[in-house]
Amino acid sequence: MRSLFPMLAVLAGALALSSPTMAEGFADHGTVTAKRAGGKVTIVVKGKGDFHVNVEYPIKVELGSAKLTKAEGKYEGIHDGKADSVTFETTDGASKGKVKAVFCDKKSCTAPLSTEFDVK
Repeated sequence: MRSLFPMLAVLAGALALSSPTMAEGFADHGTVTAKRAGGKVTIVVKGKGDFHVNVEYPIKVELGSAKLTKAEGKYEGIHDGKADSVTFETTDGASKGKVKAVFCDKKSCTAPLSTEFDVK
């Protein structure tokens, strides 16, 4: 029985180390697209499958010097504190950016998730 405790400790440590890694990207929960047309970049954050963007979390989008917050987002399909998508616009000329958001399904929400994106 004593040999079981060290194994449980190792397993618990491995789970603790892997949890922050799982919260890094949001490929399983959402998508982000960024397209440049003329001098404007349109960035769209969408839920994937049963997941939707949490409208209460302070979503953040960074593209070059542009720092966009949930106040600058245009929310589509809002229901039960969640949106189908959030659209941001900027004129920044950068080609890579980052977004941080929370996604929810009917039962629970993710931790804040971050990902990088390329402007096409």
